[in-house]
Amino acid sequence: MARSERVQRMVSELRQLSDEELSELEAELLALDGEMEQAWGEEIDRRAGRVLRGEETGLTREQLTSLFTMPAANARAALARMR
Repeated sequence: MARSERVQRMVSELRQLSDEELSELEAELLALDGEMEQAWGEEIDRRAGRVLRGEETGLTREQLTSLFTMPAANARAALARMR
């Protein structure tokens, strides 16, 4: 898999970090992962709440499958029309 120039530069810089710096980076990334996990949990709760209150119906399996077969921009447009 080809890497972008930006990723190649980052990997090159990562290889130059000391063990202490790598440990610091690892701690930062783990904290970021925890923040993302919490944010997704909150978003799932909001979405489930809207469905349970009858404000939204969600998507059928067919609709969801169809969206996954489309390019991202087309899927966003189709999703906007479904709501």
